[in-house]
Amino acid sequence: MRYALLGFCLLTACGEKVLYLGEPGRGAVGVEPPLQLLWTHKMDGSPLGSALFAGDLILQLTTAPTLYALDRRNGVLLGKHGYGKMACAPGQLAGALYALGVLGRKPSLRVLDRRTATERWRHEGTFCQVPVVRSDTLIAIDDEGAVQALRLADGLMLWRAELGGLARTGLALSGDLAFAGTGSGDLVALSAATGRERWRTSLGEAVRSRPVPAGERVFAATASGRVLAARRDSGHVVWERALDALPTAELALAAGVLVVGCADRHFYGLDAATGAVRWTFATEGVVRSSPVATDHTAYGASSDGHLYALDLQDGHLLWKYRLDGPVLAPVALGAAVVVATEKRTLYVFGR
Repeated sequence: MRYALLGFCLLTACGEKVLYLGEPGRGAVGVEPPLQLLWTHKMDGSPLGSALFAGDLILQLTTAPTLYALDRRNGVLLGKHGYGKMACAPGQLAGALYALGVLGRKPSLRVLDRRTATERWRHEGTFCQVPVVRSDTLIAIDDEGAVQALRLADGLMLWRAELGGLARTGLALSGDLAFAGTGSGDLVALSAATGRERWRTSLGEAVRSRPVPAGERVFAATASGRVLAARRDSGHVVWERALDALPTAELALAAGVLVVGCADRHFYGLDAATGAVRWTFATEGVVRSSPVATDHTAYGASSDGHLYALDLQDGHLLWKYRLDGPVLAPVALGAAVVVATEKRTLYVFGR
């Protein structure tokens, strides 16, 4: 069967479970509207984070928690794997491994062999942010603000760094630096190789969005809706823009435009060089789903139950689609545009 090589198989005969996720692919980023609905799939729980692309597969974790793997082209369910403990963050693919933060009596970061579903190792702690991968190292941040670099092969701790405040955002990697934001209002840059602090910039209030490093700058947003750009090498703030509304946990950056979704029911397109507001787009619901962008189009979803495609440069509506319910999880962009609603339906759009 062709899915034996490409797919995700869950075999339960004689108690044996085999989980094979194929090789992760980069995905053909650049899906432009008008799009058409390719397929939908009903899941057993609300989405936990955005979908992941792995070759010809789409992977979606739910709050059940269950990891679904579906054929990207036709939506055929190739398998699913349930976890005995509640997941608190979306998973992360790392070569042959799948990392997942789980709760319970002893919260931990669990790292599984994605071909067999067997646990390779676990690291105790509450890890409710998505870890990042650098070569043979998994870098994760726990809820107390400790950043830990763990060897992928066996979980051996390579270094540990304290942020000095509760973790409020996931990590972002760029070259030799790892960036994070804290609940006490610090934007921090660490050496990805050693954990040594390179710089720290106080923003005066909780950092809300995961930092977005690009070129010589790193972008972030605070809980009150202040969006800013800082120098990558020093943390010096280059510009700030007050949007005065709670921003989404992820920002999207493409072709010189920073896209921000906000709880005031709007998407904003900011000039990445100056912070000037290029455009705004009003929805009919609170925006908590993080947007994504190609070089031409910004995709965003709202609690009003719509998926929107907006022109990246001026924000005018290019296309929209009515879903079956509100969207809180981030939109995913790769070889397709993927969005999941709180009605437990996964939608996949393409051309």
